[in-house]
Amino acid sequence: MVLLLGVISTTVVAQSSGNPNKVTEDIEMKISAQEFNKQTLFHMKNVHGSVRVKGYGGDDIMISGEKTVWKKKGTLTREDLDKIYLEKVMAQNNLYVYIQAPGVEVNIDDGKLHYHVHMGDWEDSRWGKWEDKKKSDLRFEFELELKVPHALMASFSTINGGEVVVENMTNGVHAKNVNGKIVLKEIAGQTEATTVNGNIEVWFAKSPTLDTWFRTVNGTIKVYSPKDLSTVVTFKSLHGDLYTDFENIEHLPNRLNKKLNDEGTRYKIHKTAPIKIGDGGPEMSFKLVNGSAYIRQRKS
Repeated sequence: MVLLLGVISTTVVAQSSGNPNKVTEDIEMKISAQEFNKQTLFHMKNVHGSVRVKGYGGDDIMISGEKTVWKKKGTLTREDLDKIYLEKVMAQNNLYVYIQAPGVEVNIDDGKLHYHVHMGDWEDSRWGKWEDKKKSDLRFEFELELKVPHALMASFSTINGGEVVVENMTNGVHAKNVNGKIVLKEIAGQTEATTVNGNIEVWFAKSPTLDTWFRTVNGTIKVYSPKDLSTVVTFKSLHGDLYTDFENIEHLPNRLNKKLNDEGTRYKIHKTAPIKIGDGGPEMSFKLVNGSAYIRQRKS
Protein backbone atom coordinates (compact mmCIF):
# COMPACT_ATOMS: atom_id res chain seq x y z
CA MET A 1 0.00 0.00 0.00
CA VAL A 2 1.32 3.44 -0.97
CA LEU A 3 0.04 6.46 0.91
CA LEU A 4 0.81 9.89 -0.53
CA LEU A 5 1.12 12.28 2.38
CA GLY A 6 0.25 15.94 2.09
CA VAL A 7 3.23 18.28 2.17
CA ILE A 8 3.22 20.75 5.06
CA SER A 9 5.58 23.47 3.94
CA THR A 10 6.08 27.22 3.89
CA THR A 11 8.25 29.19 1.51
CA VAL A 12 9.72 32.67 1.59
CA VAL A 13 11.07 33.99 -1.69
CA ALA A 14 14.45 35.72 -1.65
CA GLN A 15 15.54 36.48 -5.20
CA SER A 16 19.25 36.28 -5.84
CA SER A 17 20.85 39.60 -6.71
CA GLY A 18 22.13 40.16 -10.23
CA ASN A 19 20.33 37.20 -11.80
CA PRO A 20 16.56 37.46 -12.29
CA ASN A 21 16.50 33.88 -13.54
CA LYS A 22 17.84 32.43 -10.28
CA VAL A 23 15.64 32.38 -7.18
CA THR A 24 16.22 31.01 -3.67
CA GLU A 25 13.36 30.14 -1.32
CA ASP A 26 13.32 29.06 2.30
CA ILE A 27 11.60 25.72 2.79
CA GLU A 28 10.14 24.00 5.85
CA MET A 29 8.43 20.68 6.37
CA LYS A 30 7.17 19.06 9.55
CA ILE A 31 6.28 15.38 9.63
CA SER A 32 4.25 14.64 12.72
CA ALA A 33 5.06 11.59 14.82
CA GLN A 34 1.50 10.40 14.18
CA GLU A 35 2.46 9.75 10.54
CA PHE A 36 5.05 7.04 11.36
CA ASN A 37 6.07 4.67 14.16
CA LYS A 38 9.20 3.34 15.86
CA GLN A 39 9.67 0.64 13.20
CA THR A 40 9.41 3.06 10.26
CA LEU A 41 12.48 3.38 8.04
CA PHE A 42 12.89 7.05 7.08
CA HIS A 43 14.55 7.98 3.75
CA MET A 44 15.69 11.47 2.75
CA LYS A 45 16.69 11.59 -0.93
CA ASN A 46 18.32 14.76 -2.24
CA VAL A 47 19.72 15.20 -5.76
CA HIS A 48 21.84 18.38 -5.79
CA GLY A 49 23.08 19.87 -2.53
CA SER A 50 23.88 18.73 0.99
CA VAL A 51 21.92 16.80 3.59
CA ARG A 52 22.80 17.64 7.22
CA VAL A 53 21.05 15.70 9.97
CA LYS A 54 20.95 15.92 13.76
CA GLY A 55 19.29 13.25 15.83
CA TYR A 56 17.34 14.61 18.80
CA GLY A 57 15.01 13.54 21.57
CA GLY A 58 11.84 14.89 19.98
CA ASP A 59 9.11 12.93 18.19
CA ASP A 60 8.60 14.81 14.89
CA ILE A 61 10.79 15.02 11.80
CA MET A 62 11.70 18.64 11.03
CA ILE A 63 13.14 19.64 7.65
CA SER A 64 14.31 23.13 6.73
CA GLY A 65 16.72 24.74 4.31
CA GLU A 66 16.85 26.48 0.95
CA LYS A 67 15.67 25.65 -2.54
CA THR A 68 17.47 27.40 -5.39
CA VAL A 69 16.02 27.21 -8.90
CA TRP A 70 17.38 28.65 -12.13
CA LYS A 71 16.69 28.38 -15.82
CA LYS A 72 19.19 28.02 -18.63
CA LYS A 73 16.93 29.69 -21.20
CA GLY A 74 13.83 31.83 -21.00
CA THR A 75 12.27 33.52 -17.99
CA LEU A 76 11.91 31.82 -14.62
CA THR A 77 8.27 32.00 -13.52
CA ARG A 78 6.31 31.30 -10.35
CA GLU A 79 4.89 28.26 -12.13
CA ASP A 80 8.44 26.98 -12.70
CA LEU A 81 9.26 27.39 -9.00
CA ASP A 82 6.13 25.57 -7.91
CA LYS A 83 7.03 22.54 -10.05
CA ILE A 84 10.05 21.79 -7.82
CA TYR A 85 9.30 20.85 -4.21
CA LEU A 86 9.72 18.27 -1.45
CA GLU A 87 7.31 15.36 -1.65
CA LYS A 88 6.68 12.61 0.87
CA VAL A 89 5.10 9.20 0.62
CA MET A 90 4.62 6.19 2.91
CA ALA A 91 5.00 2.68 1.46
CA GLN A 92 4.99 -0.46 3.62
CA ASN A 93 6.27 1.48 6.64
CA ASN A 94 8.98 3.19 4.60
CA LEU A 95 8.66 6.98 4.79
CA TYR A 96 10.25 8.69 1.79
CA VAL A 97 10.95 12.40 1.35
CA TYR A 98 12.34 13.26 -2.08
CA ILE A 99 12.67 16.05 -4.64
CA GLN A 100 9.78 16.28 -7.08
CA ALA A 101 10.57 18.17 -10.29
CA PRO A 102 9.99 18.11 -14.06
CA GLY A 103 11.74 15.06 -15.47
CA VAL A 104 11.55 13.08 -12.23
CA GLU A 105 10.19 9.56 -12.49
CA VAL A 106 9.16 7.84 -9.28
CA ASN A 107 7.68 4.40 -8.86
CA ILE A 108 7.32 2.25 -5.79
CA ASP A 109 7.58 -1.52 -5.98
CA ASP A 110 7.16 -3.72 -2.91
CA GLY A 111 7.80 -0.78 -0.59
CA LYS A 112 10.96 0.36 -2.39
CA LEU A 113 11.10 3.74 -4.11
CA HIS A 114 12.84 3.83 -7.49
CA TYR A 115 13.92 7.37 -8.31
CA HIS A 116 15.08 8.51 -11.73
CA VAL A 117 15.82 12.06 -12.91
CA HIS A 118 15.94 13.45 -16.46
CA MET A 119 17.13 17.05 -16.38
CA GLY A 120 18.18 19.11 -19.38
CA ASP A 121 21.18 17.72 -21.20
CA TRP A 122 21.98 15.13 -18.56
CA GLU A 123 20.37 12.15 -16.98
CA ASP A 124 20.90 10.95 -13.46
CA SER A 125 19.91 7.69 -11.85
CA ARG A 126 20.55 6.56 -8.30
CA TRP A 127 23.85 5.13 -9.53
CA GLY A 128 24.96 8.47 -11.03
CA LYS A 129 24.73 7.40 -14.66
CA TRP A 130 24.96 10.35 -17.05
CA GLU A 131 23.58 10.38 -20.58
CA ASP A 132 22.62 13.00 -23.15
CA LYS A 133 18.93 13.82 -22.65
CA LYS A 134 16.85 16.92 -23.42
CA LYS A 135 13.98 17.18 -20.96
CA SER A 136 13.95 20.51 -19.09
CA ASP A 137 15.82 23.81 -18.87
CA LEU A 138 15.16 24.06 -15.13
CA ARG A 139 17.97 23.46 -12.66
CA PHE A 140 17.71 23.20 -8.89
CA GLU A 141 19.65 22.70 -5.69
CA PHE A 142 18.38 21.90 -2.18
CA GLU A 143 20.43 22.59 0.93
CA LEU A 144 18.63 20.59 3.62
CA GLU A 145 18.88 20.48 7.40
CA LEU A 146 16.95 17.86 9.35
CA LYS A 147 16.10 17.10 12.96
CA VAL A 148 15.16 13.43 13.25
CA PRO A 149 14.21 11.35 16.31
CA HIS A 150 17.54 9.78 17.17
CA ALA A 151 16.16 6.23 17.61
CA LEU A 152 14.59 6.11 14.14
CA MET A 153 16.20 3.89 11.50
CA ALA A 154 17.16 6.25 8.68
CA SER A 155 18.73 6.53 5.24
CA PHE A 156 20.10 9.80 3.81
CA SER A 157 21.45 10.43 0.33
CA THR A 158 22.46 13.04 -2.21
CA ILE A 159 24.18 12.84 -5.58
CA ASN A 160 25.99 16.04 -6.56
CA GLY A 161 27.23 19.32 -5.18
CA GLY A 162 27.04 18.50 -1.50
CA GLU A 163 27.88 16.30 1.44
CA VAL A 164 25.96 14.01 3.76
CA VAL A 165 26.55 14.79 7.45
CA VAL A 166 24.67 12.85 10.14
CA GLU A 167 24.98 13.25 13.92
CA ASN A 168 23.54 11.50 16.97
CA MET A 169 21.54 8.71 15.34
CA THR A 170 21.48 5.66 17.62
CA ASN A 171 19.58 2.95 15.74
CA GLY A 172 21.44 2.63 12.46
CA VAL A 173 22.25 4.89 9.50
CA HIS A 174 22.58 4.30 5.78
CA ALA A 175 24.32 7.20 3.99
CA LYS A 176 24.90 7.49 0.24
CA ASN A 177 26.58 10.04 -1.98
CA VAL A 178 28.06 10.04 -5.47
CA ASN A 179 30.20 13.16 -5.80
CA GLY A 180 30.88 14.24 -2.25
CA LYS A 181 31.92 13.12 1.21
CA ILE A 182 30.05 11.41 4.03
CA VAL A 183 30.54 12.29 7.69
CA LEU A 184 28.81 10.31 10.47
CA LYS A 185 29.27 11.46 14.08
CA GLU A 186 28.19 9.83 17.35
CA ILE A 187 26.53 6.96 15.49
CA ALA A 188 25.35 3.60 16.83
CA GLY A 189 23.60 0.62 15.29
CA GLN A 190 23.93 -0.95 11.85
CA THR A 191 25.86 1.50 9.67
CA GLU A 192 26.49 1.71 5.94
CA ALA A 193 28.25 4.52 4.06
CA THR A 194 28.77 4.49 0.29
CA THR A 195 30.10 7.14 -2.08
CA VAL A 196 31.98 7.20 -5.38
CA ASN A 197 34.10 10.35 -5.32
CA GLY A 198 34.61 11.37 -1.73
CA ASN A 199 35.99 10.53 1.70
CA ILE A 200 34.10 8.78 4.49
CA GLU A 201 34.55 9.63 8.17
CA VAL A 202 32.69 7.78 10.95
CA TRP A 203 32.74 8.32 14.72
CA PHE A 204 30.99 5.53 16.62
CA ALA A 205 29.42 6.57 19.92
CA LYS A 206 29.90 2.98 21.06
CA SER A 207 31.63 0.04 19.46
CA PRO A 208 29.47 -1.63 16.79
CA THR A 209 27.53 -4.76 17.76
CA LEU A 210 26.15 -5.22 14.23
CA ASP A 211 27.80 -5.49 10.82
CA THR A 212 28.99 -2.28 9.15
CA TRP A 213 29.92 -1.54 5.52
CA PHE A 214 31.99 1.27 3.99
CA ARG A 215 32.55 1.83 0.25
CA THR A 216 34.27 4.48 -1.87
CA VAL A 217 36.02 4.48 -5.24
CA ASN A 218 38.13 7.64 -4.99
CA GLY A 219 38.72 8.59 -1.39
CA THR A 220 39.84 7.47 2.06
CA ILE A 221 37.78 5.90 4.84
CA LYS A 222 38.43 6.78 8.50
CA VAL A 223 36.58 5.01 11.31
CA TYR A 224 36.93 6.03 14.96
CA SER A 225 35.70 3.60 17.62
CA PRO A 226 35.93 3.27 21.41
CA LYS A 227 38.86 1.16 22.58
CA ASP A 228 36.64 -1.85 23.41
CA LEU A 229 36.11 -2.52 19.68
CA SER A 230 35.64 -6.21 18.82
CA THR A 231 35.13 -6.94 15.15
CA VAL A 232 36.26 -8.96 12.14
CA VAL A 233 37.60 -6.65 9.45
CA THR A 234 37.54 -7.41 5.73
CA PHE A 235 39.41 -5.02 3.47
CA LYS A 236 39.83 -4.67 -0.27
CA SER A 237 41.57 -1.84 -2.15
CA LEU A 238 43.29 -1.75 -5.51
CA HIS A 239 45.54 1.18 -4.60
CA GLY A 240 45.57 1.51 -0.84
CA ASP A 241 46.25 -0.10 2.54
CA LEU A 242 44.57 -0.68 5.88
CA TYR A 243 45.96 1.04 8.99
CA THR A 244 45.01 0.81 12.65
CA ASP A 245 46.30 1.79 16.08
CA PHE A 246 44.41 -1.04 17.81
CA GLU A 247 46.93 -3.54 19.15
CA ASN A 248 44.87 -6.65 19.96
CA ILE A 249 44.89 -7.95 16.38
CA GLU A 250 44.86 -11.48 14.98
CA HIS A 251 45.13 -12.54 11.34
CA LEU A 252 42.42 -15.04 10.38
CA PRO A 253 42.55 -17.73 7.69
CA ASN A 254 41.73 -16.55 4.19
CA ARG A 255 38.12 -16.94 3.16
CA LEU A 256 36.94 -19.24 0.40
CA ASN A 257 33.85 -18.74 -1.76
CA LYS A 258 32.50 -22.03 -3.05
CA LYS A 259 30.94 -22.09 -6.53
CA LEU A 260 29.46 -24.97 -8.50
CA ASN A 261 29.46 -25.10 -12.29
CA ASP A 262 29.58 -27.64 -15.14
CA GLU A 263 33.26 -28.27 -14.48
CA GLY A 264 32.75 -29.07 -10.83
CA THR A 265 33.46 -27.12 -7.67
CA ARG A 266 35.60 -24.00 -7.67
CA TYR A 267 36.88 -21.97 -4.74
CA LYS A 268 37.62 -18.29 -4.96
CA ILE A 269 40.27 -17.13 -2.51
CA HIS A 270 39.99 -13.52 -1.29
CA LYS A 271 43.06 -11.41 -2.00
CA THR A 272 43.30 -10.19 1.58
CA ALA A 273 42.66 -12.27 4.67
CA PRO A 274 40.35 -10.88 7.36
CA ILE A 275 41.73 -9.70 10.68
CA LYS A 276 40.18 -9.89 14.11
CA ILE A 277 40.27 -6.93 16.48
CA GLY A 278 39.60 -7.74 20.13
CA ASP A 279 37.34 -10.77 20.48
CA GLY A 280 35.95 -10.52 16.94
CA GLY A 281 32.21 -10.50 16.37
CA PRO A 282 30.34 -8.32 13.85
CA GLU A 283 31.99 -7.70 10.50
CA MET A 284 33.41 -4.34 9.48
CA SER A 285 33.78 -4.34 5.69
CA PHE A 286 35.86 -1.90 3.64
CA LYS A 287 35.94 -1.69 -0.17
CA LEU A 288 37.96 0.97 -1.99
CA VAL A 289 39.67 1.39 -5.34
CA ASN A 290 41.94 4.43 -4.98
CA GLY A 291 42.41 5.02 -1.28
CA SER A 292 43.30 3.61 2.12
CA ALA A 293 41.25 2.84 5.23
CA TYR A 294 42.00 3.73 8.86
CA ILE A 295 40.52 2.23 12.04
CA ARG A 296 41.48 4.37 15.03
CA GLN A 297 40.74 4.51 18.73
CA ARG A 298 38.66 7.43 19.86
CA LYS A 299 40.53 9.72 22.24
CA SER A 300 37.35 11.21 23.70
